[in-house]
Amino acid sequence: MSKSTGNFMTLSEALDTFGADAMRLCLADSGDSIEDANFLLTVADSAILRIYNVIEWTKEVLGDLSALRQSATPEFEFQDSYFQK
Repeated sequence: MSKSTGNFMTLSEALDTFGADAMRLCLADSGDSIEDANFLLTVADSAILRIYNVIEWTKEVLGDLSALRQSATPEFEFQDSYFQK
């Protein structure tokens, strides 16, 4: 964003437009090299979509808990032993 090109937004305007979570993702992505950090509106928009997709996927997975493993006996698989260490 730049005042000279006319695409400048204050922090408060950006928060009102995109919300705090999308702003955090966009700002984290904006300055990952030695170049100046650049807040891009397209990145903030895509962050909102990614957050929405994660929420919807989580609702879908938690909506059908019967599809998850429901073992009465503790049968450990590779993933179980990996996270237990």
